[in-house]
Amino acid sequence: MIIKGVILFASAQILGLLTVQRQLSLLPSAGLPSLDFKFSFWDIFIFSAVLLVFIFFVFRQGKPSRIFFKIFLWLVIFSGSQIIFSVFLSPTVALITLVLFLILVLAIPRVAVQNLAVILAITGIGSVLGLSLTPIAAVIILAIFSVYDIVAVYFTGHMIKMAENMIRSNAIFGLVIPNRFSDFKEKTGNMKLGEQFMILGSGDVALPLILVSSLVRVSLIQAWLVAVFAVAGFVITHLLFANQKERKPMAALPPIAAMSIIGYLITMLII
Repeated sequence: MIIKGVILFASAQILGLLTVQRQLSLLPSAGLPSLDFKFSFWDIFIFSAVLLVFIFFVFRQGKPSRIFFKIFLWLVIFSGSQIIFSVFLSPTVALITLVLFLILVLAIPRVAVQNLAVILAITGIGSVLGLSLTPIAAVIILAIFSVYDIVAVYFTGHMIKMAENMIRSNAIFGLVIPNRFSDFKEKTGNMKLGEQFMILGSGDVALPLILVSSLVRVSLIQAWLVAVFAVAGFVITHLLFANQKERKPMAALPPIAAMSIIGYLITMLII
């Protein structure tokens, strides 16, 4: 399982890096996002509103909750995929590819297709956010969300409830890591979590990518090295999860974020 996880996690980081490099080659320097990122009142207000809506549906059961999670997942997949296709393809080809891809995701609900859709969504959105942040801002966000992940998993438990609701709704916004390569062909509705499948939340992949993306304009070498540290953080997370006496959901982001930040600090000293 760890081999499949490393492949999926590293693929997202690599595609994100390539996407940022491509974006920078296409945008004139005058049109690049500002390096002086600051949260405005409206940024905080919108984020808080979205978070409250999420928490509201986390603790609800039934059709409204399932519809909400499906709509949210499709909006994210549409937005992220559109960014990726528009960066690497001409406008007309990008639009056609996007439509065909969305049809593919809808028509073939398999684990492999699910993972591809999530990787495109994560890399598209993560790369744009990374370009809008300084590395220091990205580090702060990583640290804040790591603390939030710990609280949401081990104290309030609402992160676990949200994951359970998303799985019941067949709207899994995360990477599905199978035990066997043949399980990539399994239908998402037939997955048995635990021994056969593990889910890595999208934030656990997207947040380190934001830091990596923010470093591309500073140093491409530094960005790639931090990506390697992020992958190492995933390996540590998986080993901690796999070696539990009793398999329970765990906060995956803190080890990944810690290794990403350590990688950033080390590269700051040597590069």
